[in-house]
Order: sequence, then C-alpha cells, then structure tokens
Amino acid sequence: MDLSLNDYLLVFIIITSGLLLLFPQALSGGVIRIKVENAVLLMNREACVIIDVRDEKKFNVGHIPNAINISLLNLPESIDRLKRESKKTILVYCGSGNSSGRAMRILSQKGFKSVMSIEGGFSEWIKLQLPVSEKNV
Repeated sequence: MDLSLNDYLLVFIIITSGLLLLFPQALSGGVIRIKVENAVLLMNREACVIIDVRDEKKFNVGHIPNAINISLLNLPESIDRLKRESKKTILVYCGSGNSSGRAMRILSQKGFKSVMSIEGGFSEWIKLQLPVSEKNV
C-alpha cells in the first residue's frame, strides 16, 4: 500500500486534532480560563487564593472579596510568599482578563499546579453585579 504526501498530511492533521481535543491547554498557551460563575462556585466549594494583579489604586477602589493585591510587576518577587498556599487553587484576575493570563503563566512556570485566570476579569465581575470589597485608606 503506497501512501501519498496527502495521506500523511491527513493522518498528521487527525492526530494533531485529537491531541488538541485531549489537551486544550496547549491551544491557550497553558492558560486555563474559568468563567466568573464557575469561579464563584469554586470559591464556595474550596479554599482558594484570589490574586488581583491590578495596581494598588484600582484594587483599593474595589476588588473581589478576600482577594489579595499583587500587581503584575511585583508578582515575581511575591512567589515565595505564595508558596505557602501552593496546595490551594489560585484564581488570578485583572481588569479585563488580559494581564491575568500573563500572571498565570508566571505562576505556572514557578511550579504552581492549580492556577486559573478569571475570564473577563473584574469588569465581568462588576457586570454580573457580584459583591465588591473596598479597602479603606
């Protein structure tokens, strides 16, 4: 049985598609995104570390309850502080969902196993009219 180049190409595409279905993180660059609704369910079911990577001024105006503020720029220096919580799921968010993906990649590269980015960030949280905390300064 002679296989042509097209046959090999077809087999390659089928295998690649199957692998991407089994491992969707490969498509997202390792970023696991979670919808706000699912993040709330997760927060209610288990102890999570919620990290707000926006700047301190925005955090003080309003943030997800129980979140800690570690700006994206300060995240690399805060890794040791977070290592104590490495067994918990870490939920990362920013203003709209872009910077949290970068923060999540940093945490994953540093060995954190269960890290997720909240899809849509704080703006999606507000849009769904979920509770917000303020820091009194």
